[in-house]
Amino acid sequence: MRYPFQVIKEWQIPLTPLPKTYPATAAFLELMVTLDELFDEFPAVLRLPEGTALTLLYRDVVYSDQDILNSVGGLACHISETCYLTFYGTTEHRETAEMTVRPGSSPKKGRVLTRSLSGRPIRRLQGLGVRLDLGDRDAADHLTVMARALAASGGPWGVVSRQHEAFVHKCGLLQPTQGSLFSYFAWENARPQQLLTALTAEHKALLWESFLADGQQPLEFAWLWEIYYTDQTRWLLEWELALDMVLDQLSFQVNRDTNSFCLLDGTGRERRFDFTRGGPAEKLFLKLLFPLDTR
Repeated sequence: MRYPFQVIKEWQIPLTPLPKTYPATAAFLELMVTLDELFDEFPAVLRLPEGTALTLLYRDVVYSDQDILNSVGGLACHISETCYLTFYGTTEHRETAEMTVRPGSSPKKGRVLTRSLSGRPIRRLQGLGVRLDLGDRDAADHLTVMARALAASGGPWGVVSRQHEAFVHKCGLLQPTQGSLFSYFAWENARPQQLLTALTAEHKALLWESFLADGQQPLEFAWLWEIYYTDQTRWLLEWELALDMVLDQLSFQVNRDTNSFCLLDGTGRERRFDFTRGGPAEKLFLKLLFPLDTR
């Protein structure tokens, strides 16, 4: 903050140390997932394009400083060993307070410092900002994308474009998915159907575009086709709506009557697909266009 703060309280708390090899970036994302569960709310992820910091903003929450320490105190202390992490909230006196958790007098201790403009004691806070300064613009860009992916999926799994894969791997969270259009991350090995739930409608539209415009059949279609006939298939309507959007975008036309159908691409050329011998994207495409079946 731009104005001088006065110390409210400084004390030490017991902590369970995290592995030194655990990257601060992965710990920050885990901190975010833990707070999501604590508040049952997903944050807005704020960042200026040229900045080295990002902020998680939980708008509609009420809590005490001890709530934060009990849930993410160890993660915060670990992150603060290499980066600058600060919690912000609004006190009952309508002023901003900040809290930091840094290594204490021993590896099993954390040093907590709370401050505000007035230095008055606080009982509860409203709204929570979690600001992390990485000191590196590119790292902040990559981590912002990953944090927004977690907020969008609502899961402990996230999906990002391939351009972020090297950073995801550096975080130790990359899920091996050779042949997929996107890169996926999680803390433990995730099943394909779990990774599918991380995809947004925009991701699904890009997958359909890669198939219809570029002739690709990324791994994601194989995952979906494998569970198409089971009750594990989720958000099938979203896949169909994304397909409709891409068909319109590419100016495809579907002409059909009672006995046949014809699919024309944007140039007026007829496109043919084979349900029996075709790949998973072809099968899904035809199933969504003609969903009637006896199974």
